[in-house]
This record gives sequence, C-alpha cells and structure tokens, in this order.
Amino acid sequence: MNNLRTGLYVHIPFCKNICPYCGFTKMVASYEIKDNYLKSLFKEAEIKKLDNISFKTLYIGGGTPSSLSLNQLDFLLNGLSKYIDFTKLEEFTIEANPLDINDDFIDLIMKYHINRLSIGIQSFNNQITDLIKRKIDINDFNKIISILNNHHFINYSFDLMYGFINQTTDDIKKDLDILINAKPKHISLYALIIEDKTIFKYQRDHGINFEASDDEQAKMYNFISSYLFNYGYKRYETSNFSIEGYESKHNLIYWNYDNYYSLGIGATQIVNGVEETMDVNITNYISSLANNKIPKHYIKELNEEQILFDYAMVNLRKSEGINKDIFKSRFNKDVKSVYLNINNLLKKEYLLENDKSIFINPKYVFVENSIIVDTIDKIKV
Repeated sequence: MNNLRTGLYVHIPFCKNICPYCGFTKMVASYEIKDNYLKSLFKEAEIKKLDNISFKTLYIGGGTPSSLSLNQLDFLLNGLSKYIDFTKLEEFTIEANPLDINDDFIDLIMKYHINRLSIGIQSFNNQITDLIKRKIDINDFNKIISILNNHHFINYSFDLMYGFINQTTDDIKKDLDILINAKPKHISLYALIIEDKTIFKYQRDHGINFEASDDEQAKMYNFISSYLFNYGYKRYETSNFSIEGYESKHNLIYWNYDNYYSLGIGATQIVNGVEETMDVNITNYISSLANNKIPKHYIKELNEEQILFDYAMVNLRKSEGINKDIFKSRFNKDVKSVYLNINNLLKKEYLLENDKSIFINPKYVFVENSIIVDTIDKIKV
C-alpha cells in the first residue's frame, strides 16, 4: 500500500475524576506518576524512532490531556518536539475539558503550534450533567468562547452526547443551539452506549439503566443530522459533522485505513498491516521504559482478508464510503469483486453507488453496523 498518510496518537490516561460512561484507559493519578509517565512516552518515541517518520497529523487524547498542570503540559509538548517537527504538521489536535481552558492554556498550546482543539462539552442539560458528573453552565461556556475568539483560535470542535432515557428532541435542540451559536468548525455527536468496565455498566447490571432504546436513539440521531445540516454542518462520518474544509484530518487517517502510530498505555497503532496494542498496566509501562525496554504489548500481523475486512469497516463509516479508484490502486482489485454481498445490498438500496464511491444510504446510517457486517460477510481474497 503506497501513498498512505501517517498520523500519531499520544494517549494521556489521566483525569481529575472518572466519568461514569467512559470506557477508555483512564485513571486519577499523583503528580509523580504523571511525570514518570510523560518521561516514558519520550522513551517509547525514541525506541520507535519516531524522529525518522514524517507525520501529517498529531492527536493528543485521553483521558483528559488538559488535566495535566501547565508545567507538565509544557514538558510533554517540549519533549515531543524533539521527535516531531510541529511546524510541518497539517493538523495538531489536543483534547480538553472545557473548565481547563483559560488564557494560559491557549497561550501554551499555540506556542507549540497546536491548531485544533477538541472540547468535551457533552451536555448543558442539568439532569444529564448531574448524571455524567460533567457540569458546565452557559456563563462558563461563554467565557471559553471569548477566550478562544480573543486568541483567534478558530478550529475547535465540541463533543455532545445524546441517547439518554427520557431525553427529548427539544432537550437536544437546546444543546445544539448553544453550540451552533458559538460557531464551531466541527461537532461530534455520540450516542450513550453502556461500555464494559464503566460505572454505568455496573449500575445497569444492578437494575439501573440510563440508555434509551435503539429506536429512540435512531430518532434522536436523525433529528440531529437534519438539524445540523440546516446550519451548514456536513456529516462526513457517522458521528462527525463539520463546516466544509474542517473535517478532522487525523480521524480521517483512521477511517481511510492509512498508517497511524501511537504512544502510551492502551493505545493501538496499525502500520503497514501490523497492529500493535500497548498493555494498560502503567506501572509496567513506566518501569520497562526506564530500563530501555519496550513494555508488554500485543502484536497481530494482519493477513489480506483481515485488512480488507477492516478497510470496509472503517471506510463505510464515512459519508462518502469506499472510493472505488483508491481501493483499486491500493489492492489492485475491483471493490465488487472483493465484497461479494455489495451487489445485493445495492439492489436493496442499503448501499448506494455513484461514479466515485459506494456508500451507505443516508436513510440507514443509524443501522450502519448491520449493513457493514453484511458487506464484509463474504470476502474474496
């Protein structure tokens, strides 16, 4: 596979408190553990020889990267700059809790050429924010927007959650109106899904459920899609909407099945058909790298069938779907000759086709998982 774009993901697993819905690798930790972890990230970067790689994008996620102190964040960014030329990145994103954003934070990230900010709002509805333990009021939000505008920081994205029991489309509209009024370039919408090893999962196992039914979530999603479209936000991936030209370049590396590297516990990278996932044990991670050893990790060499399986799975999440010419150039095969169920799905209009691509019918986006499963059910290598 030639001409693949390359991104780097850096995982910061620390949070000030644990959200009950979050299934990512995360923890509350001491200042000393955070310091040692950051030093370990640099050692992993050195072992992986990241300074020899030309990255197009860099994404610092978590956890909550903004939960680091400003001194630690400065230490992290300065350390990473030894391996990556930030000035050559097309996109450099960091995730932030809205209440961590202030003038000093924005000054610091702009100093290191971070040009995109992903802000986890989730909701302004008091019932939901009480439930998910993420409180933000309108006054706080307006202050954040003023800070961003005063620094001329224009490329910011908001995360919003939906899909709670008893949540109405009017509730969702109120949240969307607040976000749209702030004129973000990008909005990500995530349905509540009860993940393993979360507080919500424990509560559901004990008879307390907060997740709306699939039918209710589908209605909410369809409302969100049409509402955002009316305000100029194009759905370019299942959960992601942007003003034209402000799609997440880093996330498109995932969805296009290009190469991406990673640093940190629990993080996965896929490079030239080899998948590697770092173990989640932070103690072993720090101690191994302190001894110049790569920590425990899991390697899987993907065969052609698995690559084709994964390729369709991620590409069909995009609104444009699988680009037929790109597929042909990467695999030297016609897409319909590989995914044998495509013609049947086209006849049923679950999939649609134009001169450029094969993609999921917008009417069926919310049930895309079953369509993707049907697409990849029969693969001819």
